[in-house]
Amino acid sequence: MSPRFKEGDVCKGVVFDVAEFGVFVKIGDCTGFANVTEIAWARFARVSDVMQKGQEVIAVVIGADSDREQLLVSIKGLREDPIKKFAREEFGKSIAGSVTALTPIGTFVSLKDGLGGLLPKSALIGGGQEFRVGDEVFVEVIGINLDSRQIELSLCE
Repeated sequence: MSPRFKEGDVCKGVVFDVAEFGVFVKIGDCTGFANVTEIAWARFARVSDVMQKGQEVIAVVIGADSDREQLLVSIKGLREDPIKKFAREEFGKSIAGSVTALTPIGTFVSLKDGLGGLLPKSALIGGGQEFRVGDEVFVEVIGINLDSRQIELSLCE
């Protein structure tokens, strides 16, 4: 790790390369790397959807890769995980969402703040409800696991 930086230091830099696996950031005379999992809390299809060359970022140092002589940084690390706010404000409430995927285990629903939840198949049995991707649904938030970042939903009647 650069003697100038240690774990937990907050630094400002400029993105100089965007790859499918993360971004490289120029931080003074050092190179920082933010893995795709350390860029944003919200899901995204491609890194280039949320980061661009020349973009200024503020990040926290989370380690170092001595083999590559670069700092490991987290851009999302300075922001509160939106699932915590969601848990405080939406647990037990009925909310609108949009169906994003139909799977053997259930229906995935896009919720606010880039979050998604699962309406388990068991919650749909006997309801005669069939969905298509893009359908708007009203669901109740019945479970949230902060560690695994999973949201369990039930269908509103």
